[in-house]
Amino acid sequence: MIRISDALKANVEGNPFLEFGLHHGLFNLSQLARYLQPHIKSRTLKEVQPTALTMALSRLQRDMQPTTPTARHYAVDRVTIHSGLCTATYPRQPDIHGVLNAHYERIHRDGGYCSLSQGQHEVTIILDRDRMPELDRKIRRKPVYRCDDLAAIGVQFDPRYAHIPGMLYMLLQRVALQNVNLIEITSTYTEIHLFVAEEDTRAVFDLLFQSFLSKGSAADPGAGNAPHTAIPHRKI
Repeated sequence: MIRISDALKANVEGNPFLEFGLHHGLFNLSQLARYLQPHIKSRTLKEVQPTALTMALSRLQRDMQPTTPTARHYAVDRVTIHSGLCTATYPRQPDIHGVLNAHYERIHRDGGYCSLSQGQHEVTIILDRDRMPELDRKIRRKPVYRCDDLAAIGVQFDPRYAHIPGMLYMLLQRVALQNVNLIEITSTYTEIHLFVAEEDTRAVFDLLFQSFLSKGSAADPGAGNAPHTAIPHRKI
């Protein structure tokens, strides 16, 4: 028969929000015990009192706090901003895909910003806003989705983090806790790019800079209206 402590640990470890809340001491443990009571009863197949669960949660929280990864366990090498972007999503059809590929190549040759990604049924392009009218003339069909006030926040990190669980989750969790809508996400081996509304750019940049940027790393909020000197941006 499963012990209460084992069932509780399994339940918490399978829920990132419970892990985060316990680590940071955000929960009323008595209320949490009552919420978890039916789940633990189902796992252990025996009656479980809220007082016993509260004590078990207290012990689990004490054990978790020194070991749960936090932002200080990770450090990024560079945070960049590229504002003045636009995104549009279209059905994945051969004629539309061909136009998007040609547009991507043209922008790439001109040194502009452009990202192209596709799923099973849709294809999304993200590009400098002033290049969108040209695309509108070539694709008469209304996009499935479009956003004209987009900014990209790029995060570059050491290759070792590609093999350490939790790095990307920690980044996305911090942004989600700010109630910021992530409109698009793209990534490579050592980079992740978060696309947000331009009005959310400063909040996300400051959050990532303060939480993750390692000593001696580079920050570039230089695109658009940011108050720092701009340097060339890496294309996705």
